[in-house]
Amino acid sequence: MKHLIVPLLILWAFVPFAIAEEQKPEVKPAGQPKIILKSGGQPLAEYRFADVPFKPYIDILRTPSGRNVLRDAPLDHLHHHGLMFAIAVNGCNFWEESNPKHGKEITVSVNPQPGTETPPPEISSLESELDWKNGELKTLLKETRKISVSQGEKVTLLDWQTTLKADEQGANLDKSSHHYFGLGLRFDPSMDKTGRFFSDSPDNNAVEKFRVDEKLIPCKWMAYTAPLNGEPVTVAVLGHSSNPIPTMAFTMGDLSRHFAYLGITLNLHRQPVEMKPNSSLTFRYRVAVWDGEATPETIAKIYDDYVQP
Repeated sequence: MKHLIVPLLILWAFVPFAIAEEQKPEVKPAGQPKIILKSGGQPLAEYRFADVPFKPYIDILRTPSGRNVLRDAPLDHLHHHGLMFAIAVNGCNFWEESNPKHGKEITVSVNPQPGTETPPPEISSLESELDWKNGELKTLLKETRKISVSQGEKVTLLDWQTTLKADEQGANLDKSSHHYFGLGLRFDPSMDKTGRFFSDSPDNNAVEKFRVDEKLIPCKWMAYTAPLNGEPVTVAVLGHSSNPIPTMAFTMGDLSRHFAYLGITLNLHRQPVEMKPNSSLTFRYRVAVWDGEATPETIAKIYDDYVQP
């Protein structure tokens, strides 16, 4: 019996190490759990990645005067995190967070790493590698995420690039995605119910409607202007012309008592995408934020500069 116990003890000693190596827990920073992105010495956005259970995201995005337009994890939708990107892959929902089977976007690396220097160095861009894992911690996709900030003429600019990479088995960006899955933005509560959406589409006509005021609108860019604590701001989301899926804006909250939301959906609920083995897809977006009401002409100029630098 003693001869049997010893080999079992040796085997048990190695099991935790094997499990830990297979699961690759998300990276923990040496300093703060977020990266503050600045331009010209001014903090413009904050990327939270280390203390998040399901996905990293931008939790603060500021106007040129420093006012934050985002809201994180409100009680009505705890899975709404400021500015985020999520879809469904192989039937696994990466948008919602209420079920253990829901997917997790796990940070494998992020550069530069936030440090403990005082004052912190100016960082205007970051690059991160993520593993998209299902509830069983199987990797379904890999992502390279690049985010940068800059200042235009009286405007804050945030560029978001996501490259999704399939393994040798491929991946299905499938119909289990809801009509709003993609890049999503939840506004500060003072901006709810009081704003208006407008876009480069003259009539802002929806090709599809859901519930009271949820709309899908094909466009180059979609903007929302509303009072932020009594003073107007404008937020526009632009889809790059090189994206493999045409820009389709999701809007809600301008006609009802519900909250306001703006997103660029990948429209997977109607047109799923099958990624071939070892293939990749790159999506590029720009978010522009103004103090005051920006005109369509001003936003169109930002769009032209973005797609034709």
